[in-house]
Amino acid sequence: MLKSQSCNCSVQQVQNNTVVPCDLIIGTTVTVGTVNEIWAAINEANSSGGDRTILIEDGTYEVASTASFPYITASNVVFRSLSGNRDAVILEGGGMQSTSSTENGFLIAGDHVTIADLTIREVGNHGIQVSGHHLYVHNVRIQNTYEQMLKGSTSAESIDMGTVQCSLFEYTDGVGPNWYIGGLDIHKGNGWLVRDNVFYDIASPSGSLAEHAIHFWNNSMHNTVERNFIYNYDRGVGFGLGNNDPQNEGGIIRNNMIYNNGEALFDDVGIGLESSPNTKVYNNTIYVQYDNAIEYRFTSTTNADIINNLTNKAITSRDGGSGNLQTNITNAVADWFQDLNSGDLRLGLGINAVLDQGTALPDFVTDDIDQTLRPQNAAYDIGAQELQITGLETLLAKPKLSVYPNPCRSITTIKTGVEFPGATLTLYNMLGEEMKKSTYFLNRK
Repeated sequence: MLKSQSCNCSVQQVQNNTVVPCDLIIGTTVTVGTVNEIWAAINEANSSGGDRTILIEDGTYEVASTASFPYITASNVVFRSLSGNRDAVILEGGGMQSTSSTENGFLIAGDHVTIADLTIREVGNHGIQVSGHHLYVHNVRIQNTYEQMLKGSTSAESIDMGTVQCSLFEYTDGVGPNWYIGGLDIHKGNGWLVRDNVFYDIASPSGSLAEHAIHFWNNSMHNTVERNFIYNYDRGVGFGLGNNDPQNEGGIIRNNMIYNNGEALFDDVGIGLESSPNTKVYNNTIYVQYDNAIEYRFTSTTNADIINNLTNKAITSRDGGSGNLQTNITNAVADWFQDLNSGDLRLGLGINAVLDQGTALPDFVTDDIDQTLRPQNAAYDIGAQELQITGLETLLAKPKLSVYPNPCRSITTIKTGVEFPGATLTLYNMLGEEMKKSTYFLNRK
């Protein structure tokens, strides 16, 4: 039997741990509450060929060590918490430290494996390593891995159609344990969807810069990275790496918010395309300390489409990369944003350079980072957020209000450049005393 709700979320729900759990069930269901029961369920799933749902009761389970860790060879297997609370079921290893052998939270060789609504932490290598197809990760918190948090194996010919959504990737001390870390590091990924995830502090403490928060390379193609929130990384989103073909073909990076305050030892580009032809970079908001917000590099990067991005730094070709740039803003300043220190790059009101100034992309960008439909007004906004301007906000965002004569003796005229029914206007004298308050119906003049 196979059933599932439509599992979706917003990045705010990931941050607040209010993601709706996924009720996916495949085949026979077993509930486990001890390490021995978890291992017995895994062994049974592998020996029977799969079609199992393993529900884990609340608790902390040390399931990974250098001697053994969960290795899933079967297909059509679900691992998820019984409660649906990602923080209540914790699968861990021996610690975030170098090991003499391999220690993964999960190694997934089967196809159609789901991991949902739980935490994986404190392992010597990867939280999840995958070589199978159709991996599905929903509402998973991965913390404090000694190497990349989710690794697409280099040994597979290809790793197709993975989905990673509504999940939290973080180093809880604000920095990683070494430079050989990353969030998602996917080799040979084809047709992946990475959406509505949050990444904190994918940053190196010494030696060299860390790998990307999200990275597809080494013969990857046609992947989608959208609506993710990335905070204080060394490198944000990367398609391809270096000038060695093949690296990455096509794909789209859209509606992401990427912030770096520059306080870590290393900081680099928000979005980087390296040997990544035919890639689309649409409607991202990036605020960085590095020289460039977006780079498209090497002569093998051709036909890059970079449109409607809002950044505080340059969008730059390096080493012969070529592309099409339209309606990008590269001079955003700190006070445009609601809460820069927390990395919240949603806009305040009245940024007229952004409002309705974007290129229409109806075939590729239909919503924003909060899943608000685009456009909300006359045209697309620039950046990851589509502002919903109504009522008084419209007057503030498009200030065309004129009042004359001011001051006046008896009659004053008020004109506005927008339609605004039901406005309450208060008139004061030169001493600041209220003289009149009335509700009017204002029409465009």
